[in-house]
Amino acid sequence: MRDEPPALAGITHLVEHLLLRMVQPVTVLHGGTVTTDSLQFYASGRPEDVAGFLNAIAAAALTLEAVTEEDLTLEKSVLEAEDPHKFSTVSSGLLTYRFGTNGVGAAHFGAPATAGLTKAETIEWAGRWLTAGNAAVTFTGPLPASLDIRLPTGVPVRHHQDPPLVTAPTLIKSRKRGIAVSLLVPSRDAGLLCEALRYELLARLRHSRGLIYSVENFTTPIDDRLSQLDLILDPVQANTVPALQEGVLTLRGIAEAGFSKDAAQSARNALVSELGWDEYVPQDYLDQLAIDGLLGRSTPDRQELLDRATIMSAAELTKMLRNSSGSLIIALDKSVKLRKTDAAKLGLAIDGYEIWQPLKDTEADHPAEESDGGHPTWRHKSSGATLTLSPTRLIRRASGKATTVSLADVAVVGDRSCGCVSLMDRRGRSSELNMDEWKASKKLRRKLLEAFPSGIIRSFPED
Repeated sequence: MRDEPPALAGITHLVEHLLLRMVQPVTVLHGGTVTTDSLQFYASGRPEDVAGFLNAIAAAALTLEAVTEEDLTLEKSVLEAEDPHKFSTVSSGLLTYRFGTNGVGAAHFGAPATAGLTKAETIEWAGRWLTAGNAAVTFTGPLPASLDIRLPTGVPVRHHQDPPLVTAPTLIKSRKRGIAVSLLVPSRDAGLLCEALRYELLARLRHSRGLIYSVENFTTPIDDRLSQLDLILDPVQANTVPALQEGVLTLRGIAEAGFSKDAAQSARNALVSELGWDEYVPQDYLDQLAIDGLLGRSTPDRQELLDRATIMSAAELTKMLRNSSGSLIIALDKSVKLRKTDAAKLGLAIDGYEIWQPLKDTEADHPAEESDGGHPTWRHKSSGATLTLSPTRLIRRASGKATTVSLADVAVVGDRSCGCVSLMDRRGRSSELNMDEWKASKKLRRKLLEAFPSGIIRSFPED
């Protein structure tokens, strides 16, 4: 997903579904998955059956032109059933909060553009990425004799990652419920730190205070050096602010006083359990080995990781957390009221994460720029609000306040089947404009769509 531009969000997932459709019927246990870093097809069973499935997937990639418009429509329906919210909604997450809509940030803002993806676009995308030079194969046993994967050579591909857009401890008002904690940490020990933090947060917020039920934890490699570490907390609405305060105080307390020995031991046990001590090599480790190789990342040997887990001390984990604390992002349910002074006490700046930004007084009046054939302004049907479209911005005035969206900052425009227009900027902030609420709505909708390059305008489903 990190390689998808916003206007093509969801295209890799669509390609995965189309290829699986082309190889049916398949009786061996099988599937496909799309992650931030890879598109994977897998099967489990007799060696010759596994080889047959992988051979068929490669052959389908070479003949994707055989996909019909009916196939495309059916798989879009399946994708909607798989995740209706993601299929229809722009709703950014932790990676997007930090990195915007480019690179790894593309993994977290939904995929409503899927509805408008064309057959030609999917074929071109598959031809660019599904090549021999961009592929790896992993097996938990000897290679089957019948394995015969044939993919085009292709041209070298590049993976680009912009630096983070948020570079100081920040609280972001999110559309998602609950609380999320995010840090940039060294990749080598990201898993250990993640498990140690999970242990400490559960100990204080669940076992001591009863504020949450669980802590979900994730690590996402950003480059060869850094990973993003994310922890998701689930307080009920009434406990959200106390859980936020206790969570930040827990992190701060660990950075000052250190991890407990129990937290360090829990982290070691978790990693050892994941990697295993015996001769069996977990498939997840093999997959990560293959992905790292394709992306040019260094991959620690499995035994090196086990040895590292064995000797990792609480003091080392504490130093890692302390060095990473400047990258802290907290995502908080935006419906929860939190005063700026309370956030400041926690050492956090507040980012409302709104695409509509205040219009400075010096920018408020540009009559010549905003003039448009005598009809520069559209009025709301039931309030005094107005919308003005200039060559550089969309301006909304309501209740004596003026806010604006810079047209140049918009990364994708959703032309919804209901007539609404969805705007998302390069930070992943979004807004839905219901044309039915405005006078002369047809002209407003037409002029608004004409204001953007055609390449970023996509058909979105009804939300």
